[in-house]
Amino acid sequence: MPALYPLQDTFVRGEISPRLHARASLDLYRAGLSLCENFISLPHGGLRKRGGTYFVGEVKTSAKKTRAIPFIFSADQAYMLEFGDLYIRVYAYGVRVGTVEVATPYLEADLFELDYVQSADQMWISHRDYPLKVLTRTAHTTWTLDDYDIDDGPYDDINNTATTLTPADYGSLTPKMTSNTTPSGAVSGIGGAVDAYQVFDKDTSTGATIVGATNGSVTYQLAGGAQAIVENYYLTAPTGGAADRTPTIWVIEGSNDGATWVTLDSRTGETGWSSGEARYYEFINKLAFAYHRFTWKAIDGAADSTFFELSFNRAAASQTPFNLTASSITGINGGTGFQTSDVGRAVRLLASDGRWRWAKITSRTSTTVVKVQIYGYALPDLSPISRWRLGTLVPGKYLESGSLYEERLAFSRKFSVYASATGDFDNFTLGEEDDDALEFLQAGGGQANDITWIAESDGALLIGTLGGVRALSGSGIDEALTPSSFKNRRSRTAGCSRIRPVDAGQSFLYVTRSRQSIAELSQANTGRFTSDDIGQISEHIPKKGVVELAFQTDPDPLLWFPLDNGELGGYTHQPSQDVRGMHRHDIGGAFSGSAWGIVESATVTPGQTGNDDLWLIVKRTIGGVTKRYIEIKTAPFEYGDLIDAFEIDCGLTYSGAAVGTVSGLTHLNGQTVDALADGKVYKGLTVSAGAVSLPGGATAAKWAVGLPYVSAADTLELDVGGKDGSIVGRRKKVAKVILSLLETDTTGLQIQSYLRGKWEPVRIPTVVASNGMANLFTGNIDVPIDDSWEGQGRIRIRHSNPTPCTIRAATPVFDAEP
Repeated sequence: MPALYPLQDTFVRGEISPRLHARASLDLYRAGLSLCENFISLPHGGLRKRGGTYFVGEVKTSAKKTRAIPFIFSADQAYMLEFGDLYIRVYAYGVRVGTVEVATPYLEADLFELDYVQSADQMWISHRDYPLKVLTRTAHTTWTLDDYDIDDGPYDDINNTATTLTPADYGSLTPKMTSNTTPSGAVSGIGGAVDAYQVFDKDTSTGATIVGATNGSVTYQLAGGAQAIVENYYLTAPTGGAADRTPTIWVIEGSNDGATWVTLDSRTGETGWSSGEARYYEFINKLAFAYHRFTWKAIDGAADSTFFELSFNRAAASQTPFNLTASSITGINGGTGFQTSDVGRAVRLLASDGRWRWAKITSRTSTTVVKVQIYGYALPDLSPISRWRLGTLVPGKYLESGSLYEERLAFSRKFSVYASATGDFDNFTLGEEDDDALEFLQAGGGQANDITWIAESDGALLIGTLGGVRALSGSGIDEALTPSSFKNRRSRTAGCSRIRPVDAGQSFLYVTRSRQSIAELSQANTGRFTSDDIGQISEHIPKKGVVELAFQTDPDPLLWFPLDNGELGGYTHQPSQDVRGMHRHDIGGAFSGSAWGIVESATVTPGQTGNDDLWLIVKRTIGGVTKRYIEIKTAPFEYGDLIDAFEIDCGLTYSGAAVGTVSGLTHLNGQTVDALADGKVYKGLTVSAGAVSLPGGATAAKWAVGLPYVSAADTLELDVGGKDGSIVGRRKKVAKVILSLLETDTTGLQIQSYLRGKWEPVRIPTVVASNGMANLFTGNIDVPIDDSWEGQGRIRIRHSNPTPCTIRAATPVFDAEP
């Protein structure tokens, strides 16, 4: 048989599973490799040696696991957050931000179960064992972490036992007044009436009247010069036939001297009052006043202004906590009554006027008594309350995952999704208006699967569960999600792990429940979602256990995923061009029991050059001690000068006057490193006392020094067809390999027959300078190979220098037995 020239000019399928190594008839086989290590399969079809990693710094506590989390305000204001045991540190564009360090409650064991959602300068951090926190950036070097107080919710089911809760106070500005000056404070106005106090007596059947007047005012002054914040109130019309005497235009004012008044709220057109009707009003106010005045300017009727109750609230910040007493422990925490862990928990109370109020527990006195502060409208009376709900957020049952969707802040817990009011991230008060907060119980599909994550997508809030992905959206096409308009659609998808998914542009990528495969979730024309296992042809890579996902858009669309064995998985993802190739990366260095540095965390932020930065946290053994370093994978070498190449790991650069020794390498003390110095390769140098020297007294003005790594690619047995059928499995002998190279330092490139142990150097004498300088070669080159007839026509490619290498195509030239 004449010599065969099977061209492989695309490697877009990357390293394929050993289960497929005999499937030569598949198109994907012809674009695959049996090994793709430290090479990236390019969307254009070729292989490019990955960029090295630049050393940023050591984590605060190298003995403990650390996680990298992105904080992206905009494309030009991006940070990497180092989450460690009980702290956060901040980095930006390769350096630590000052000495910023924020104390946190998060323990090492919980770091990789934290979830987060960010909007502008705030990041909400959730975990089932920790109350919701918010991290806020107020300046480049000013960061704070605080409890995030959710207004009114979420809650457990409404009490269905005989247990009642009795409040000891109203949460109002005024006590239950029995005269204009008792029990405290002073009421004035309403024409100087001695019964003016009756508008503050907590009795909706009594009030005060100004006879023959359509306007007037009433003022309450706190006792002893005290001040309070008021932010809402309600007004009750008189009963009987006097409802038309109720004010229709008024203003609420505050003062601290009784002379200078500040307008807090005003209303017009409040007409059409019915007998005994109560109307509720709120406004924004953070100022405390000693005097509060209600001045009305008109009524519906001709004369005799009157109303039966005016109730100003006292904002929670101005309240002294008061007792809330349970009639029994039944129905409270599974029959155990109030616990110390209930401090900070919300309580919802249905008062006698038929309106829900909510309170927050400030302290616990006993199993039946807690102290609370009322938020919102004051209680109308102190009667026992039988319909109440305890907040659902308690230790072990806090919020678990979060997302933004249609201007709502949404979180999940167990089977439920809770979404804030539209545009009001603090407000989780349930209601029936379109922009009110909402609560959704995820129990469709016949299964009650825990929610593992939620994520925003076009037209739906995606809900990942242990049983699959569901989509929550408005009930109609392009209809907003509201409390009264929603639909929950099931998708034919795999169960989801708790690892955060990533938005890959045209689709979502998520880790399946086993953590041993990665699926792509895409939306069909019907509006439904489907998913496929993107790693099926390379199943052996994610099967090592995916730790987390990070997606890089520029310069190439790449998914990165650390694995349980410490390798860094990569996936070139451009489905529109049918580019789907996995590759593996062994980061330079070693850790006990592993021949490579252990990648424990990875995240992506926008870089300063337009390329995305891939941040890694890598664990190694350095000088017999465990070290965890923060590193950034450098941008790939493209169309540049060789002296600017950076193809080493955990490395640093030097640029300046020509020197023979560079320092600043303390993080690599005792390690064997490679250097590219003024375009010349130096291998096997040893770092001592934080410095490394070039041999023979050589000097250089531009250095790149770091841990070496080898890029490797093994081809498959190509089937070019024989006269009588396939030649797969027949003996072959490779005579040479024709390589098409782009900007490659051939001095570090070697080829080997798959079954022979001799590595053949790629020699191009015409481009190798006599001084040993490396050069970049672009073009085709023939490499003779010493092979035997026991071979399969497969070759191995290695590149070991700290220099660039891009392979556009490979053609093994071989003879095959007939």
